[in-house]
Amino acid sequence: MHPRKPRKPFTLYKKETQAGPVWYARYWDEDTRRYAVTRTTGVIAEGKKQRRYEAEEAAREMMPRIKFIPPPPEKSFVQYLEDFWTPGSPYIQEAALVKKRPLSVAYVKMNHDDVKLHIASFPPFKKIKLQELTPAMIRDWLIWMAGKGLSGHRINKVLLAMRVATRYAVSREEMDRDPFKGIGKAAEFSKEKGILMPDEIHRLITAPVTDPRVRLAVLLAVLCGMRRGEIRGLQWGDIADGLIHIRHNWINGEGIKAPKCKGGAVRENSRTVPLPGQVLKVLETIKPNGRNPEAFIFEGNKGPLSNNFFRYGFRTELEKIGIPGQWTGKEKAPEGYINEQRRRNLTFHGLRHTFITISRLAGITDLEIQTLAGHKSNVMMENYSHAAQVLDFSSAKEKLERAITKAEKKA
Repeated sequence: MHPRKPRKPFTLYKKETQAGPVWYARYWDEDTRRYAVTRTTGVIAEGKKQRRYEAEEAAREMMPRIKFIPPPPEKSFVQYLEDFWTPGSPYIQEAALVKKRPLSVAYVKMNHDDVKLHIASFPPFKKIKLQELTPAMIRDWLIWMAGKGLSGHRINKVLLAMRVATRYAVSREEMDRDPFKGIGKAAEFSKEKGILMPDEIHRLITAPVTDPRVRLAVLLAVLCGMRRGEIRGLQWGDIADGLIHIRHNWINGEGIKAPKCKGGAVRENSRTVPLPGQVLKVLETIKPNGRNPEAFIFEGNKGPLSNNFFRYGFRTELEKIGIPGQWTGKEKAPEGYINEQRRRNLTFHGLRHTFITISRLAGITDLEIQTLAGHKSNVMMENYSHAAQVLDFSSAKEKLERAITKAEKKA
């Protein structure tokens, strides 16, 4: 740990007053490690040297009379983190009121729970103050977390909860250094999201319908690129003139919100996507006459249907088209049985990846897809594109060979 640099007992700066520019002094409080008291020297900054020497003398004469307010008891590092990830903390209020990017209740709670589960339980963190956190402690914590068998992705999630909170303290000058400087992330090995092939999408559309709402939800995701929260928040009044106006996003614990857009922020205007005929056909089978335009299409007992409805419904739809999932029979699974849904990492959210990939292969421009999907940039869209999974390499080879032959003839 590097020793703290000594600070000057005061610094001078000029401030405009009715009498003209006047020298002011800021006095350093060693207990709080910040310039905590400001006083005027009464010296007007004028002349060639602006009377700085006189201002310094006046500031020195005042030093014995300067009294600092005793700092409040310093919180422990763990207590600081728990308070930081609590609704109503300065950071959360600033995000909502100043930056206009409120944090979700679920996100705040997740970080608060992680502090208790993965940070407060680390022995070296139990007794230290916020100012005593060092890079060495953080690195030891990373080793401790990895030793518990947690994935790199999980470790980095908790690491970010610490990093954000600590750097916020640095920005508020509650800490005079950033102990996370130079601290990297744990290695992550994530499995690529699985997508459906074009022929599987066709089989999905034409398969017998058991529950029209399940089929509708799947088609809204794969043919319209809608997120699950946007589907749950979809109202009858959002569909008109062959278009779907995505105005709402349902979040558990918070209710209806505006849909996500740029960088996790919300957008003031709705996102609009075309209403494919295959979707309209299923929609018409469940829409009763005189439906309230503000009623949810996927209405449940208390708000929209749960996430499990979409999760399990999607698994059932995949089984219909010959993609088996988890074995649920009473007898033991047949020898050689493979859970293809797990092997291919097929999830409901992966349908959005399918939409973007198939759209690009269909020749729809990146700008159009970006607008339809509500992505902020091509970089985000690239993360959702998995052309290698559906690319016909034989066809691609033929196209390349034809292009090379054509170029040779021209030469």
